[in-house]
Amino acid sequence: MSENTPTAAHEFTHSDLKPSILDNLALSRAELLVLTDEASAMTTAGQRIREIGDFDMSLIGRVEVDGMMVHRSWQGTKSNALHRLVVPEGIGLGGKSIMLQQPVWVRDYLSDPGITHDFDALVEQESLRGMLAVPMAYEGHVLGAMYVGTREYSSFGDRVIAEIQSIAETAAVTLLSAQRAATQTELALEAERKRLAESLHDSVSPVLFRIGAELQSLRALADAQAIHDRLQEITEQVHAVNASIRRSLTDLTARPPERNLPVGIEEDCQAFTLRTGIPARFVPLTESPDLDVSRVEALQRLVREALVNVEKHADASTVVVSLSARSGKVTVVISDDGRGVDGTDDPMRGSQLGLGLAAGRLERLGGGMSVVSDDESGTTVRGWVDALEGPST
Repeated sequence: MSENTPTAAHEFTHSDLKPSILDNLALSRAELLVLTDEASAMTTAGQRIREIGDFDMSLIGRVEVDGMMVHRSWQGTKSNALHRLVVPEGIGLGGKSIMLQQPVWVRDYLSDPGITHDFDALVEQESLRGMLAVPMAYEGHVLGAMYVGTREYSSFGDRVIAEIQSIAETAAVTLLSAQRAATQTELALEAERKRLAESLHDSVSPVLFRIGAELQSLRALADAQAIHDRLQEITEQVHAVNASIRRSLTDLTARPPERNLPVGIEEDCQAFTLRTGIPARFVPLTESPDLDVSRVEALQRLVREALVNVEKHADASTVVVSLSARSGKVTVVISDDGRGVDGTDDPMRGSQLGLGLAAGRLERLGGGMSVVSDDESGTTVRGWVDALEGPST
């Protein structure tokens, strides 16, 4: 670790920590988030490491394609210069940290000789000086890094580093658990695809073979009536194959009515992630009841409009959409960690017009919508309708 010592340096030691009787509860909450949402867990971890020494900002990067780390969560930044930054191994402070698999800190990022300076211009936009990077690793496998930074020359004490390392270890387990869950889901989907392929092969292939044999046998027939009768049989067999394939396709696409809303929200989240590169996670908190078409469409319209607003205005790193049914109401909540919106903004005007129209549709069904927003925690849009079925529109 570098030992540059500018005159105005401030050292963060254990005395700078903010003790709280709620620390254990906060840690438990972060660990429980493993069961619901990886992105939320990273956001919570970023908040906790920033609070450890009252640092100006925090970043969390995850190792992704080709071993590159991408900054996916941030707290306290003044610009988007470091947002979604791609960091190769060994480059800059975080890249050096994941290469060495150990904490690395500098008193003054811009002048330290122990790191590369590929990102100096971006760091300078944030006016950062002292920075610490701690790798998130599990059993020798590096999954990313956590950073904290100050806008003054700073050192970092051993106990502060140890505190952040502890949170980094928990975060590594979170990421690994999410990756394993995704792998298991993909394996299950692959097994289902294989089962359906085998089913189609077993039911359709013999019929197609018979059709081919029948067509070959027609060449030996001279009687026009016999040819006509045989063609009629083949036609019936073709219709049977067509019906079998249609049934299989229906089985693939059909879902019970109570699954229409959660499946639609999941598809919208996936499309948003593919379109923007911003992770959007759907978390069903309860089973969804069977809703009529108008209520499903109203809630899904709200989700889509909220995601559009995140894409256009929020500069968020993550989005979480949840669905729950409690006390006779079905509620969707769309939360992002981006810039808050002006609380005085009329949702029926300008950039919020889509949300206003979605709110009007919910109100006509006896439901409603609320928007809570601030610069620190982003924006949360909540919409709800009664679970009772009503007339379709």
